[in-house]
Amino acid sequence: MSKRITTIDEACSLALPPEAVDALGVKPGENLDVEVVGRAVVVRSVAEAQRSRHFLESFESILQRRQKAYEKLAEGPER
Repeated sequence: MSKRITTIDEACSLALPPEAVDALGVKPGENLDVEVVGRAVVVRSVAEAQRSRHFLESFESILQRRQKAYEKLAEGPER
């Protein structure tokens, strides 16, 4: 799907087709989380972005707390 960027004052905008809005699970007027990853734009609902951030924070915390155990596992069985 190809879309054109439009300019209003000095801001750029992009209209999302109804199927994209439905897929995001949002309604017109709701806020979206917009993130640039490399040369791609990731658009998510604010709730989904918060869930993702919470998951990553929890995952990183577990990795830090269990770092030595994971390193030991990565070494494999002793011979």
